[in-house]
Amino acid sequence: MRILVTGATGFVGEHLVRLLLSRDHDVFGTYLSVPANWEFAAELVWCDVRDASSVRKIVADIHPHQVYHLAAQSSPSQSLEQTRDVYGSNFWGTYNLLESVRQVAPKARILVVGSGQCYGEVRNRRPLTESAVLSPRNPYALSKAAADMLAGQYYYRFGSHIIRGRPFNHTGPGQPTGFVCSDYARRIVDIDVGNERPVLRVRDAGVRRDFSDVRDVVRAYELLIEKGKPGEAYNIASGRSMTVREIVSILVSFCSRRVQISAEHQEVGAGDIANLYGSRLKLSRTTGWKPRYNMRQTLRDLFEYWKQLSNKGACNGHTEIVPDAQSEPGFGARTGNREAGNVRRL
Repeated sequence: MRILVTGATGFVGEHLVRLLLSRDHDVFGTYLSVPANWEFAAELVWCDVRDASSVRKIVADIHPHQVYHLAAQSSPSQSLEQTRDVYGSNFWGTYNLLESVRQVAPKARILVVGSGQCYGEVRNRRPLTESAVLSPRNPYALSKAAADMLAGQYYYRFGSHIIRGRPFNHTGPGQPTGFVCSDYARRIVDIDVGNERPVLRVRDAGVRRDFSDVRDVVRAYELLIEKGKPGEAYNIASGRSMTVREIVSILVSFCSRRVQISAEHQEVGAGDIANLYGSRLKLSRTTGWKPRYNMRQTLRDLFEYWKQLSNKGACNGHTEIVPDAQSEPGFGARTGNREAGNVRRL
């Protein structure tokens, strides 16, 4: 089966490519910035999803049976300063892809990856379901909500085989800095190996998020594109939220040194969300999906990922990181078990 993954060189994209290659599919991926390494047996093609003609040419050349649309600007905080860019990538990029597939590969199955941030705040202490009103709080969430609704329109208007995924926060080995779990994991590894003093400032300690393991998330994507009902939206979530303080406590438990934690209280800003978690019931009923990783194992694997980089000298020295607890999932862990694919630019 020929599969196209947009945003294949990102953190989630690499985990997805690894999974799809393990099924012996022919996988093609797009990238915007040239990856430092690409060790997968999947061909990469340069693509700016904002360029409609480039997107159409790639879809026509590959003529995929399945399309996973991951390419996006993924930082809520950056979207506050780069509002036009985030709409260009996340909404118009999705439009360009859907229109290209409709014109040249109309039988392809498409998974459009949205965001649990589309819902806004949890309102009644129950996990958010897919029927909840979309109430985005920042430009990133708004752009994802608009792309989600656009995907629905393509199903109802043109009959396109589109599934809408709404993942909540996810992390795991290979996640880059700039995301709350990975930033704290790296800091604690630096403390563990003696590169930093054993004092950790924790920002937004009370903010709550629904975290899943990225390896569970990409399995959900695969199941959705195979078993999901066209036109429907599905949450990918754990069903519970945990605080940043809890995440840091788990990561600190892996450290060989005693760490002094200093929590900084901050008021929740106008575009921020204090508590966000979703229901996975619809996804599980439709596909049989359930998480295989608990959060402690996920964070252990993330800690070990940064420990391995530290041992190679890739992340030593003091760095002042102020993690953005609002951010969502950049570059994942590499694999060398298959012949590397080609990287080309159209």
